Amino acid sequence: MDKPLAGKIAVVAGATRGVGLGVAVELGAAGAKVYCLGRTLRAGEGERGGSLEETVAQIDALGGHGVAVACDASDDGVLGDFIERLRRDEARLDVLVNSVFSANRLSPYIGKRFWETPSSIWESVVDLGARTAFYACRHAAPLMIETAATHGGTPLIVNVTGRGAVRYRYNVIYGVGKSATERLTRDMALDLKDRGVATVSIWPNGHTADRPHQETMRYSGRAVVALASDPDLMNRSGQYYWSADLGADYGFTDEHGHTHVPGPLVDEYSLDEA
Repeated sequence: MDKPLAGKIAVVAGATRGVGLGVAVELGAAGAKVYCLGRTLRAGEGERGGSLEETVAQIDALGGHGVAVACDASDDGVLGDFIERLRRDEARLDVLVNSVFSANRLSPYIGKRFWETPSSIWESVVDLGARTAFYACRHAAPLMIETAATHGGTPLIVNVTGRGAVRYRYNVIYGVGKSATERLTRDMALDLKDRGVATVSIWPNGHTADRPHQETMRYSGRAVVALASDPDLMNRSGQYYWSADLGADYGFTDEHGHTHVPGPLVDEYSLDEA
């Protein structure tokens, strides 16, 4: 089996479930050693299903190498300690993926107007997603710059955002959170453009009930692998991409052999007025 990322070191923050899980699995299948970060180490310990040990088991079953790291990505000091451990143990970092998100806290307020939404959701959505991505990137960037200088290639930072960054989706707070992380991607790319490190955002489209085959989480993982394997990756830095557009560009399918198309870019409440 082709292993385009053999010898590479990857970190996925938010690898317990969802898109982070799918990305971690595909990075491992592509040959990278994947450090899987999250708060739930073992099955049954978290608020929802999924655990780091289960993620690592999937990676190992595909012939990859996963490492479970129980880590609260919202703690700047904990993330800093982890990156120092990585520098000590691996002396490189080729791929960093930020996919920390609290979907279960958001879901009761999908479709609510901003005055109907409790202020606590700001912390769960805006603060959690953008802040953890910034913390991880801030600590990881020096090591990734060193990796580019020492090992060549183009280390890659991926932030998982979505269409809510540019159009109304779910509610106001969701859009603000995705917009903040999207801007983080763009502006970090400018800071890193002369240091050999690329930064992009990917947009999954995993909830398309009107289609016969929904996107899988591993489909977005294959998008990250394709980007990380691209010798012209730096030309994509600072941009956002639908996973489906990357599938068309690079010619990959999901694990079931299905292709996908991007979702619509419309304000959701405009549909009520149509």
